[in-house]
This record gives sequence, C-alpha cells and structure tokens, in this order.
Amino acid sequence: MLYFEMLVSNNNLLNILLPNDNKVLKEALKEADSKTLELLAKNSTGSVGDVLKDLFESLKTGTKSNTNIESILKNSTVFKEMGNFPDSLSTILENLTSEEKNPTLEKFKPQLENFLKNIKDMDANTLKTQLQNSGVFLESKMTQTPNAKIENILNQIQNLIKDLNTPQAKQVNELISKLIQSPNSNDFTSNLKTLTNSLEKLNNSIQTPQTQNISTSLNQLKNILNEASLTESKISNNVVVNTNTKENINLQTKELLTQLKNEIVQNPVLQTNKSIMPILENLLKMGNLFDKNEILINQPASSNVSTFTSNFSSNITPLLTNLKDTLENLNPNNLSLQNQVTKIIEKIEDIIKELSNPATHKNQTQNLDEDMKSILLKMQDELSSKTDAKSQELSKQVDKLLTQIDYQQLLSLSSNSNSVYLPFLWDMIEDGNISMKKADENKFYCQINLTLKDFGKVDLMLALYDKNKLDLTVYAQREHFKTAIRDNMQQLKIALNSVDLIPVNIKLLDLKDENESKNKPTQTYINNSYNQNINLTSGIDIRA
Repeated sequence: MLYFEMLVSNNNLLNILLPNDNKVLKEALKEADSKTLELLAKNSTGSVGDVLKDLFESLKTGTKSNTNIESILKNSTVFKEMGNFPDSLSTILENLTSEEKNPTLEKFKPQLENFLKNIKDMDANTLKTQLQNSGVFLESKMTQTPNAKIENILNQIQNLIKDLNTPQAKQVNELISKLIQSPNSNDFTSNLKTLTNSLEKLNNSIQTPQTQNISTSLNQLKNILNEASLTESKISNNVVVNTNTKENINLQTKELLTQLKNEIVQNPVLQTNKSIMPILENLLKMGNLFDKNEILINQPASSNVSTFTSNFSSNITPLLTNLKDTLENLNPNNLSLQNQVTKIIEKIEDIIKELSNPATHKNQTQNLDEDMKSILLKMQDELSSKTDAKSQELSKQVDKLLTQIDYQQLLSLSSNSNSVYLPFLWDMIEDGNISMKKADENKFYCQINLTLKDFGKVDLMLALYDKNKLDLTVYAQREHFKTAIRDNMQQLKIALNSVDLIPVNIKLLDLKDENESKNKPTQTYINNSYNQNINLTSGIDIRA
C-alpha cells in the first residue's frame, strides 16, 4: 500500500497559494454556482486560472462554504475541459524537442521526461513517487521541516495534558517551554530525547496494572487475528499456505486466551462485563479456532459478488469488542490519553531521526526540485521574459498544467481529501483522477474515477481498515466490462492476497447517471464488516 501525508493548516497553506487580485471576479464568485460559473469564465472577468485563485480566496476567508466550492469544482464543465494532464505534458515535451533548441529551457526536459511514466512500467514504489511529486503536495512539503513539525507536536502535547496536575505533566510542560524558547540551540535534539523519555514516564503514570495488561493482550490478539484472516483468505483463494501456519496461530491464540482468563479471574474489577468470561470459556473449549462456531458467528447476509468470511475473525471479534468496551468503561479518559501520547512519542522519535541525519536538508531540497509544480513554476519564470511566438505558446501550455494542479489542490482542500490526477501515460484512458480520504486513525478510503476508451466510465471505491482488510466496490457503465470483472474475480483476489490484503467484500454495481453514481460511494462505506459507522468528513491528515 501507499503511504503519504497531506498535513495542512488551511490558513497557512492558503497563504502560500497566493490568489490574484481580480476584484470584479472575486465579487462575482460570491454568488456564483456551478451553473453560472461557465458564464463567468467566458466573460472578460478572468480565465479558469483566475477563477480557481479566487475560489482559493473564498475558501480562506469563508466567503463560500467548502461544500459550495466542492460542488462548483465537480459539476462545472469549465473544469472538465482542462484536458488530460499527461497528454498536456507530452505536448510540452514535443515543443521542447523541436529543431529550434532553447538552452534555457532544455534543462527542464529530462525532469519532465522522468515524470512521464507509462502505466506498463508502473509498480507500487514508482506510483508512490509519481503521486508525491505530482505538484499537488508542494506547499505541504514546504511546511514539513523538522522544526515546523515539532512546533505542531508541542502544541498537541500541551492541549492533551493541560488538565493533568501531576509531577510528570509539569516536567513535560517545562521541557516544552524550553524547546519553544530555544528552537535553534545546540542541545535541541538532546532536549527532544529528554521530552520523549518524560512522555513515556507520563504515559506509564496514567496506566493501571489492569488496563496495561489487558491492553497488551488486546493488541496481541488483534495482530494474531490479522494474520489468521489473511491465512484463511489465501486458502479460500487456493493460494498455497504452509500447513503449520494455522496450527501455530491456533496454539498462540489459545495461550493468549488462557493468560487473559487468569488476568480477569485475579482482578474482579475486570469482570464488570459479564459477557467476557462465557466467550473465553467457549473459545478455550474449541479444538480449532478456525472452525465455524455457530454461537459466536453472526454474519449478515450480503449481495456481494464476492464475500470473504473468516471463521477465526468471527470467533475472536466478539471477545475483542467486549475487552475494548471494558477498558473504556474502566478508565475512558486515561485510555484515550494513553493512545494519543503513544502516537506522539512515535512522531517525536521520527523527527529526532530526521534531525540526526545530515542529509535531511539536502533531501528536502531535492524533493522540492523534483516536484512537478516546482518545475513548472521555474519554467514559467524562464518564459516570462521571452516574447517570441513559440515561447508564448509554451507559456500557455505551462499555465494550463499549473491550472490543473491548482484545481486538484483546491478540490483536496474543499473536500478534506487528497485529490490527484493520474500521473502516468495510459493509451486506454481518456480522463481520470484519484481521491483519498481518512476517516480515522485506521480507516482509509480511495475513490478512482476513470473514463476508458473501450469500457466507458468506471468508478472504483476502496475502503482499507484493520490494517489489511479491503472492501472494493466497482461501478461500471458497460456490460462487457462487468463480464470481464466477473470472469477475472479469482485472479483479482489472489493478486490482493499477494500483497497481504484481505478482500473482505467485492461489489459490482451499475454506473448509471453521473449524479447518482457520485452519491453512492459514500453509502458504500457507511458500514464495514464490524458494522462501524464512518464519518467521511473528518481530517485532512491523509494516508492512503
């Protein structure tokens, strides 16, 4: 899977994405909707780029709501006519390769060529690099220096512990004050390490022996469950699995269940949940936890093309749920605080590694130099002083690409997601984009919208949860494409297993009219296999 972040403070990022000062257009946009936007773009009020820049300003100032701006961007034909980014990039390269060589522009050619990858040569690492360097994340990269990161983290810590009146909390606050006052001191890294140690002590101080032991066991069970579910998925898809794997998982789980039972028996406070012991007794009586237990399994019916059901998961999940509820009831505030402090400690440790690496600054600069928007902005600057016809035409093409990137950035901000054009060449594709969103710490969503030459419109909706469980919904327009998916369903599931993903649900649905298809994806993700509600409007800290 791909992992990258877009950590955004709206005002800070929008201050970097400086708008123009077209006052006429700005006023017109206050009342504009998707139906009137076409008229605005065709008037003398401004170009599509001008419209985007003033929409950035509207987002920053709150003149228009995020929902209104998102609707304008998605529904207006103005933005649907900006062209295909890889095709536009190919046109620029053709102009740079013409007989009339321009030394000042030739230096950009290898950089642009490096970005124009064919889908046939695409792998996970290449795709990750292409997405990261698409230009959409440039401003975010510019704010991701170690010092900027640590300032944000220090503020998070202070908000977390503001109500704690303990020696450990006071020590942490004193260290934070020292770090804020002397961000450039020689002992900054040393103070960060001290802060990490203090946070660990603080975390330990708010734990009780009961919650600490049960929390550890709960995490161990979750890890075993993921391994067991993946094993079952591979077996169901006829993938060869080591014969000892199931036996080892079964043995490990039984030992852990026995430890849990002893822990609960010795601590009466943990017996507040009357369901835990019966579930434990039932599981310990089972010879094989991979067998179907009718008492524990309660799977709802499904209309999916392919549904994976893990007996092991169905057996263990009720216990996990009840253990989690017990911990939350025992000490709800401390448990949440522990989890947050643990995550912050990990973030600080990552920053310490960055600060300790002398190549960090060099790498950051290199990353900016390899970014598509950064390259295009440099080209734009080079072309601004040229007056010949060829340079003027090339400048228009560069502006067009920058406008497309601005569109994806604005769509990302207004929808609290990461929206990116498809950064590769593909003969079959007419148009396409990827949108990624995070619901909470462990749930991620990806929407891929394609228009294919032979297969029409195709929308893919993916939900990743519990580390490696995947729900996939395919909205397809043409019948022969749906037939191809059904015929290759087994190969798809095996391919997902090969990268340690469990295809829990795979749905194939009709893609009807445009408005209907856009409303369906949200509902697709409302419930996962644990019947958990999902809020798709949260956060802009995205991992996909």
